[in-house]
Amino acid sequence: MKKFYGFFDNGEYKVGCNGGSIYVYDQNDNELTRFKGLSCTYKGAFRPGTNLFVAKSTNGVLTICDLDTLSVIKKIDIHASAQDEGFAFSASGDLFYNIEKPKTSTRTQLTAYDGMTFDKKVVYFENEDKIFIEHIETYPDEIYLFGFVRCDVGVSNYPFASRFSNGQAIDIREIKSKNYETPGRWMIWFDTDYEYVKTYKNWELQGFSEKEAQSHECLMQKPQPPEVSIKQIWELNG
Repeated sequence: MKKFYGFFDNGEYKVGCNGGSIYVYDQNDNELTRFKGLSCTYKGAFRPGTNLFVAKSTNGVLTICDLDTLSVIKKIDIHASAQDEGFAFSASGDLFYNIEKPKTSTRTQLTAYDGMTFDKKVVYFENEDKIFIEHIETYPDEIYLFGFVRCDVGVSNYPFASRFSNGQAIDIREIKSKNYETPGRWMIWFDTDYEYVKTYKNWELQGFSEKEAQSHECLMQKPQPPEVSIKQIWELNG
């Protein structure tokens, strides 16, 4: 089997994403099918407890695949801006949360889709200009957000972790902790755990693939890079 930048295994099927195609294998590494005609598709997730797989491309397309029927059941064209941000199913799988840039690369919103039909249900932060969301993390009774805040003129921006409840970011905490060293920091106000968490969460959305890890020095630590979560960072900065 070839190596992929995105690789996922739910115990019944294995899925590899190489940008232009999604490859589907059984547990014996036999290729069952491949879905072609995609671009910039490396990230994905299985709906909890099912063989429904969602892939997200950076060019703004969600591709929903039913692996039991080996078919693409829906494609959702989001927006023209590069869609680099995260996504997650709710713990029960009844909702799919996707962070989207609706019209411009400088603003995000959080869209909740039905976890089975992928019909759009509600959009959060639709008119929010200051909170830029990059990743979301779901638990049975909690949801956490991660990104950065744009403040008023003359006040520095800062990275944050928060809880998400009733359509709002609550208990917003500035990330000041420095527990995870990241080589090559590029902005002084991100001289915190922000960069490592962002890199780690992107890697998580690519199935912790070895090929993606090789693109980031901080993920090539031995014996293995430290695990981290948005919830953990939120607690560290309380």
